[in-house]
Amino acid sequence: MPPSFILVTELTAYHPDWPTALAQAEALTEPLAPQLGFAPRIRLASLPPTSHLLRTPDNPAAALRFDLTTVLAHEAAAGRGDIFLIPTMLDFGLVQKAQLAEITASVRQQFPQTTIAYDDVDPCHPLLVEAWAQRVYQQLAGSPLKPEQVGLLLAASGDGAGAGRSQSYRLMRLLWEQVGCARGEVGFYRHARPSLREQLERCAREQLTWVIVPQAAWRDAHDDEIRTSCDEFSHTAPAARTWRITEPIGRGVPPLERGGTTPGLSTWLAERMLRLWQERRDKFAAKEPSAKRDRSPQISRLRGPQASCPLTDLTEPLDDNLCYGSGYIAEVYDQEGLARLFGRLWKQSGAPGGASSPPTHVFIKVTWHGYAPGTYTDPVALDMLLGALPGQAVLLEGHTSSRNLGGATWDWATHSRQHRAWIAEQEADYLRRTGLAEVIRKHKAQYLNVTEAFWDGRCAPRESIEAILREAGVQLHHPSLAAYVPEVLLAHRSAPFLSFARFKGPTRLSVANLFGLIPDVLRTAWHGPNMTHFARVCCDLAKLYGCLFRMYGMVEGLNAAVRWNRRGLYRSRWGNYDLIPHPGLVTFSRDLAVADVLASRLQGRQVHDSTFFQVLRQELGFPEQIARLPIPEDLVLRLT
Repeated sequence: MPPSFILVTELTAYHPDWPTALAQAEALTEPLAPQLGFAPRIRLASLPPTSHLLRTPDNPAAALRFDLTTVLAHEAAAGRGDIFLIPTMLDFGLVQKAQLAEITASVRQQFPQTTIAYDDVDPCHPLLVEAWAQRVYQQLAGSPLKPEQVGLLLAASGDGAGAGRSQSYRLMRLLWEQVGCARGEVGFYRHARPSLREQLERCAREQLTWVIVPQAAWRDAHDDEIRTSCDEFSHTAPAARTWRITEPIGRGVPPLERGGTTPGLSTWLAERMLRLWQERRDKFAAKEPSAKRDRSPQISRLRGPQASCPLTDLTEPLDDNLCYGSGYIAEVYDQEGLARLFGRLWKQSGAPGGASSPPTHVFIKVTWHGYAPGTYTDPVALDMLLGALPGQAVLLEGHTSSRNLGGATWDWATHSRQHRAWIAEQEADYLRRTGLAEVIRKHKAQYLNVTEAFWDGRCAPRESIEAILREAGVQLHHPSLAAYVPEVLLAHRSAPFLSFARFKGPTRLSVANLFGLIPDVLRTAWHGPNMTHFARVCCDLAKLYGCLFRMYGMVEGLNAAVRWNRRGLYRSRWGNYDLIPHPGLVTFSRDLAVADVLASRLQGRQVHDSTFFQVLRQELGFPEQIARLPIPEDLVLRLT
């Protein structure tokens, strides 16, 4: 299960700024997802002083619902193995730090399997300094005042150790240098030296107009106390009535902010979340034994929601705690383990000739779309697969505009057929360069290119396929797909058909892998205007071939898996990425949608908010429990 990030604030749920803070939290999901490799779960929780919480006559139940203790316990009880707390209080005092530590310790004791981590707050971060400077600029906008006529007073609590007060002085100095004011001072309203009242009196004796900057993100108790003190002082010092107090940096003040939130503050929060996550990943990686020094054997096993079992020890009937309905998650480290996994599926499939009869032919839709390392079915994975299968393996794929070394100058959409000799040469070169041709020869597998079959007129009559679809009660959104089935496949109806996909994203899995069975070399038109269109095309192909074969979906990371990272080492047409070496994971099911749901969740994604999986649920269906049953945390960490 992916981790949970909790933004900790001093605000309570009934505070006027709570909706803005909540919007700030929700807005972090989109920019963080491509960097983390999964859509993060982000919540907002309150850490108010106890006395402040008791003064909530409006709706104390609602306030308690978002209290940090409640939120933290809820996330831990839901099975979140890693929870990261991000304090957002920019004046983070000792009392609040002690309160945070006490709550964390209590939840850790209650949920010992949950890891809870949090960091400290650095109010002098350049992004925050810039955000505060923008607030000062807003107060001075349109004013005839020159910088040498303006003083800057940073108002902070001063609560706690000297290190916190030292940070406030450093923050004031950075702001003073950036804004260019004549003077810069610091006043503390909860510490005697120098007190805020004392500094206000001193400022009143200066021939300057002062801008007071609360060290706060929201209109919280700190900000309220500062404004009250300044307002009371202005009644006794007329010169102070022209002074200005900046808005807290978390509050949206157009036109500098978009969507009511502060970009600098958002970026600062996102950086901290990424850093905590990476530190956790580094610790996890450091605990993994070196491949050279670790002499313990890696055992292929099923990993279920509540149990695990070596593939050599499986019994009949299989424990429900080892599977996800009709789907499986397995660690597979050798060819024998993969063969055992397939053997179990053949027994369950009700194959003609007896429940235990191995198939004579297995049709495999591989993933060959280009040279980008780790994104295609590589020779290591293909060798393991072909060695684990009984009978004759038939590999299926179509030509594509990306599986070549370049040099084509024609229009791929309209003139590819005239250049089929060049495309075939590039295809052969691709198989040779990647080492796939050698693996195919080794296992005496056959390769059927659906594009070549279509160009040669060797596809089954559309009327024949439509009759099969009517008999099965299947109606396609795109009926023209019925004209693209190679005729030779009809001689092997009811044989196993495996969509052999890779871990390389939350949706491009076993159902999407069937997209390559469309014979067009350039399939842009089939992608359509949106994800819904693309998903329906893929589901149509699953239904079409499901009427001809016994379908299986496998998403594999036998040799490598892709982790998308905008600063990654590798580059593809979809962006930069890194490779996870030898994760040894597969999801497998006779229901392609189930295999894909499990694979997406293993990559840290939830499927409820995915347009692609919404279409899969409508068109192919999958049990709701598959999206909710717990996924082993160590496997998710391995892929994210």
